[in-house]
Amino acid sequence: MQRSEWNLRCTEEGWQLMKRAFLASLSMVALAVSAAPVAAKPADLPDQLELGRTSPGDPCVATPFWKEDAFGGSYTFTCRGASANRFLGIVRSVRASEIAPIDGLLDCGPGMDVTLPGIGAATARRCFDKLLGQETIETRFSRDGRIYTSSAVPLAQGPAEEALRFISGAAAPNQDRTRTTTAAVEVGVLAPSPAVKNTSAGAVANAEDALQQGLRLVRQGLHLDAARIVSDALARLPADAAPATRIDLLLLAGLADSNLRFFDSADDYFGRASGLLAQNAGIPGADVLQMKSRNYAALHLINKREFTVAASALDMAMLGEAPEGQPLLDTRKVQALNEAPNTGGPGSALASAWDNRTRTQLVIDAQAGWARSVALLGQNRPAEAATALGMADASFDALRRQPIPQQQLLWLAARIERQRARMQLRGGDRPAALGSLDKAIGYLRLAEDAGDNGPALAQVQLERAAVLSGGGASTEEVLAQFDEAVTSLISADAGTGGLPTQTRSYLDALVNDAAQRPDGTSPERFFRAMQAASTPAIARQFVQLQSLIASDPALAAKVQDRQEVEREINKLRFEIAAGGDAAKIQALEARRTELENRSFALQNELASNGSFRQVVDTPASVGEIRAVLKPGEGYLKLSKVGGYVFGALIDAEGTRIYRVARPAVEIEPLIKSVRETITGGGDKVPIFSVAGANALYKLLIGPAASRVGAYSSLVIDGSGVLDTLPVGVLVADDASTTAFAKSRRKDPYNYTGVGFLARKMSLSTALSPRSLIVSRNLAPSQAPYPFIGFAQHQPMPLEANVDGVMVSIGTNCEVELSRVAELSRMVQPIDAIELRQASAALGVPNAPEVIGAEFTDTNVRSRTDLDQFQVLHFATHGLTEGQWACSKAPPALVTSVGEANSDGILSFEEVAQLRLDANLVVLSACDTSAGVTSSASRAAGQEQVGASLDGLVRAFLAARAQAVLSTYWPISDAGESVELITDFYANARDNTIGGALQKAQVSLMTNRDSSHPLYWGAFVLIGDAQKSLLNGAAKLAVERGAAPAVALVEGGVAGSR
Repeated sequence: MQRSEWNLRCTEEGWQLMKRAFLASLSMVALAVSAAPVAAKPADLPDQLELGRTSPGDPCVATPFWKEDAFGGSYTFTCRGASANRFLGIVRSVRASEIAPIDGLLDCGPGMDVTLPGIGAATARRCFDKLLGQETIETRFSRDGRIYTSSAVPLAQGPAEEALRFISGAAAPNQDRTRTTTAAVEVGVLAPSPAVKNTSAGAVANAEDALQQGLRLVRQGLHLDAARIVSDALARLPADAAPATRIDLLLLAGLADSNLRFFDSADDYFGRASGLLAQNAGIPGADVLQMKSRNYAALHLINKREFTVAASALDMAMLGEAPEGQPLLDTRKVQALNEAPNTGGPGSALASAWDNRTRTQLVIDAQAGWARSVALLGQNRPAEAATALGMADASFDALRRQPIPQQQLLWLAARIERQRARMQLRGGDRPAALGSLDKAIGYLRLAEDAGDNGPALAQVQLERAAVLSGGGASTEEVLAQFDEAVTSLISADAGTGGLPTQTRSYLDALVNDAAQRPDGTSPERFFRAMQAASTPAIARQFVQLQSLIASDPALAAKVQDRQEVEREINKLRFEIAAGGDAAKIQALEARRTELENRSFALQNELASNGSFRQVVDTPASVGEIRAVLKPGEGYLKLSKVGGYVFGALIDAEGTRIYRVARPAVEIEPLIKSVRETITGGGDKVPIFSVAGANALYKLLIGPAASRVGAYSSLVIDGSGVLDTLPVGVLVADDASTTAFAKSRRKDPYNYTGVGFLARKMSLSTALSPRSLIVSRNLAPSQAPYPFIGFAQHQPMPLEANVDGVMVSIGTNCEVELSRVAELSRMVQPIDAIELRQASAALGVPNAPEVIGAEFTDTNVRSRTDLDQFQVLHFATHGLTEGQWACSKAPPALVTSVGEANSDGILSFEEVAQLRLDANLVVLSACDTSAGVTSSASRAAGQEQVGASLDGLVRAFLAARAQAVLSTYWPISDAGESVELITDFYANARDNTIGGALQKAQVSLMTNRDSSHPLYWGAFVLIGDAQKSLLNGAAKLAVERGAAPAVALVEGGVAGSR
């Protein structure tokens, strides 16, 4: 060991750094231990204390506060809900001689004698806690020469008193988080502290705490939650934060995003971390950070399936193997030499420091060996993969002998066993593979018992069922195991992003079973499995929208309660299946029945909230879908699973399930090439690929074509498959394809005879099965006025002085206002004439409009009359997700820039908070020329709008729009789009919304000059297309020619032109 390295071990900085590194290493890559710190604590207490619920219903959890090692028994706690990232209290056990530093953190009023249940006499007082940064109740008592004290915000006083009972030994820890802990001390009876300050901020959990929480979530497979917490911590990190802290957070943010398949964002995080490491190569612990960086980057490459590069990055020479004759450089041998008990005498702290150092290295080595084994097996190099896994085993075995809680190693053990199973299966030993997977499942169930819930268990269960399906097991046994795994996946409610690859075997088995038993249960099970996980982007949007809609604490508590009840039901099911004595089973079944009743009640309560129903994507049944379909209508869901596309078609006759014949790797280029023949011609309109569109139809819909051909309307949910191509441009018959091939040489731009799907039926899109059900069950708008329009944003003038001004664009994305101003000048304002033509066609010739300088984001957000209109028409430009080089900048609409707090952007988060009562919102984004790849449209990010504006559409649905008319690409203002818009509104006076759009599209198709899909194909309806555009008083007024032109309501006036 070098002298500088030895000196590092002896410093407080080095001691804390190694401790943090060990904690981080234990939780790395969803492999290992709890994120709980290793601060000194009573030996019989677990690393995590469940403290019950606060009065609003949020459960609280305490973990050791490692920054107060000197006190030897400090816990901080947080509670679920809006304050989840803030400390709400701290409890301590200290010797009487150590109380002065704690008193120095508190400015308190006079004390009051109180009695605490289970404890007895104590003193309570109101204080301002300098550490927490807010008013608290401080409660303390003495016992056996120690002082036990808590300082907690008033709403968390009950959990604080519970924590005092635990750390003092007055009560054993109770890990039931469903209980409510009632406070004996109420803030109202205590004299106020003269130092109490007016503050609502509270103490934010610092970066190290966010790091530990993020690591724990990654380990559980809850990557979406981890990404949100870590990115928030990065945004809050002060400029002078320690480089090691920033690097740690960047690495973890990159890993979380990589696990979500946000590879570009992950590349950005890893690149920033590498740059900081290069600049700070001499900081303490840089070698540990380098190892973490290497391992995380390799796992990122594995996620991208770049196995060769990953294996090279994890070359065994880099794993720290000891050269021959140098045993003290082998961490496993050094650890064996250091296994003597810590006597507490001189040098013990140094020995502990070295223990942490070697333990960290053991975890990193085990992780690297496992990752390298995965990469090598991905290259079909099983012998080398076995050697790498052997290295992981050796490091892990050494780690298991360490004096650390063994429950913290469960995730690492499960990952290693899962990889062992894959290697055994590759070698043809299926029984051994099943045995290893059983071990992995056992480890993960133990982890769930310790409170670590996530989708990892379900994913291993799916893999086991897939292995079983290939070994001659009965269909019933295989399907039963898959069913159990899918139930676990749904219960995890993790929004992990896409179904695990192993689900493909399940779906294939169900397709085969349905072919043999058409009247069986396989179609229902198939449809349920397809809904088990959403795509990453949609999952993230759901999480963000749920947090907005559920900002009411009572509603948020119900949402979280439902999720936790479902998880507990799933856990009980496993316990019951494991067997045992009759009395125990009876008690478990009674508890399950109680929880099932609770779950049902919670779902009913949530279902009564209209806005929240739009952002809760619980699986729907086939029967629920069929119940909302109209006569002659079908519902088609397409999902990509395990490299293939699967389909489920539901109509009045039944359900048809199938797998698309060709793999997704062949379908995706075909979709892209067809899209290019619509919008990829630059300044010229390209020749549309009729043959390609026909081939896509036969691939994606062909297995159900005999039924689809008889429909008058079709609802499609093709998220993840048809994100960039509207289904209406697919060609549904071979005859017209053949005819066009013959006529193409003579006139390649005449598509009047092509059998586009949009010509044959009304089409609409559902963002999810549940979203369709919610939209169909909503009552039509009761707004009194028919129409309001927004258009013609006012570009910010060049002379405006906005240099250095920063504005927030969504969550954790700040940009200079000058960039927003530049974009507002680059995209041509859409003339308000579109609004006037549209409203006149609808029969409202003097409809209200908000244009020019009045069309600002702040004006739209502040209006209180938006729920007075049945139709809202936005003629402005849409911005795609990630427009500002922020990895998670949300989609948005361009507006004018107003006064203070205006950024000229109406983001999907802001849209979700609008209060509407609309039958339809129209998002009409136009370009000033027929060209679709001009610099202006690129700047506006409109070239692939289909996928990225999905979140914006969902936000309008959450704001209580029943349907949204959006576009897949920028439409031109050369006349065709204006004709379609005006025809749509004219048709909508006596047609359904979907029927009105189809008629308008067919009108353009029948004209040779506008028959190319470029002119009509962009428009797509999301939501309920079967409702009328207008109804009630607004419809009657239009029919009588007496529609009110101006809405005069409290809080807002919609001015007419």
